[in-house]
Amino acid sequence: MGSIDRRLRACYSGVQATLPPPGSANLRQLELFLKVRANGMPLDGPSIRR
Repeated sequence: MGSIDRRLRACYSGVQATLPPPGSANLRQLELFLKVRANGMPLDGPSIRR
């Protein structure tokens, strides 16, 4: 599992968007929104592939 910061950077890269500077207000607000929205949800991860 990676940090939410790493996941957001990968998402921005995946859609070829300009990444805001580290610590920017937009990124902090997005992280807070995602954390509040996920509060109480069960932890889930990808299954193992062989």
